Amino acid sequence: MKFLLGLYTWLRKEVRLPSAFSWETLIVLSLFSYYMTILATGWVRNFVVNFGWIFLILGVFWGTTASNQLRIGYKTPAQPGFPLSPWITGALVSIYIFGFVAEGESRQLSRNMLIYWPIISAIIALIPDYVGVGLKVKVPPPEKRKNQFLLVTSQILLSCWFQFHFLIQDYTAQYPSLLVDDFRKSAFVVKWEAPLSAATPRGAAILDGMGIQLRDSLDSKRWSDVERLLLPKELNKLISTNEKQVKKRLPPTLEDDLWQVSVAGGKASARGSGGYNLPLQAIWQGPRAKTETYSVTKTCQILPVDRLANAATKPLNTPQDTPSTSFSRFECQEVKGWGLDRLKKRLDSFTRT
Repeated sequence: MKFLLGLYTWLRKEVRLPSAFSWETLIVLSLFSYYMTILATGWVRNFVVNFGWIFLILGVFWGTTASNQLRIGYKTPAQPGFPLSPWITGALVSIYIFGFVAEGESRQLSRNMLIYWPIISAIIALIPDYVGVGLKVKVPPPEKRKNQFLLVTSQILLSCWFQFHFLIQDYTAQYPSLLVDDFRKSAFVVKWEAPLSAATPRGAAILDGMGIQLRDSLDSKRWSDVERLLLPKELNKLISTNEKQVKKRLPPTLEDDLWQVSVAGGKASARGSGGYNLPLQAIWQGPRAKTETYSVTKTCQILPVDRLANAATKPLNTPQDTPSTSFSRFECQEVKGWGLDRLKKRLDSFTRT
């Protein structure tokens, strides 16, 4: 409290206002209002905060309009140039109207602040042409209306671009696999990438999760039981169950329903040296730049391994002279396919240089 009183005394002594009717007076009233909010509570505090914002907006608009340094191309009062005051004031008005939003544990400016800022600024820029002395409405001359029309439409277009930016952000947050596609021929999307960063399709994460799930289901199991699970009907059921479990464990996105996971060829294929190949394939059913099918694959092998039988592993009613029992060994390779091969080449080339 002593600090605030000392600050108030210093401001009263050092700050000299040119007159009672000036933009500096409005700025000081704004600072005084925010000082009073520290002492006020409840609805009184909100009332004083609103007045503080109003004083600040009017003071900034007045001060920036009177400053020739904040004009582009200023030469003489007859050639005032292009003022920046409406956009400076419009930013304050947008913050006052739309404020901040909570983002996790922090607070950030609302996206509506940026979207409506150009339109609000255009309206502020038109006020001097339509409001005269004594707050009387006036009609601007015809030669000014063309420029006013271009000003308003350009700011509406800018607001639309800001809105489109946030729309693309929302799409890529819910459909991250869209970032893997090729945007080189896009007229409105530019893809920026760091040297070692690139998006990977969501299907790769799904197949990696399914590899872990299937390892728990098929690894170190009796070979006869594994072969039974690899029958087409049982295998489709196993793949469907594991797919649902993996999608539930991953961070939820709307694009999960656009990935269809299956076994390539519809069944596990026999290996020449024994065992089976299990090629898992995730096909992207969402939008794409080309007509070709986008998919990622993960090839897994199920191999029989002979182990010496013992009392714990030997099935009931098995003759005691059985020397060994076959068990399964499940292993998978890396996911390959859409976007991943190109990423691997980028990483290899970066490492070589």
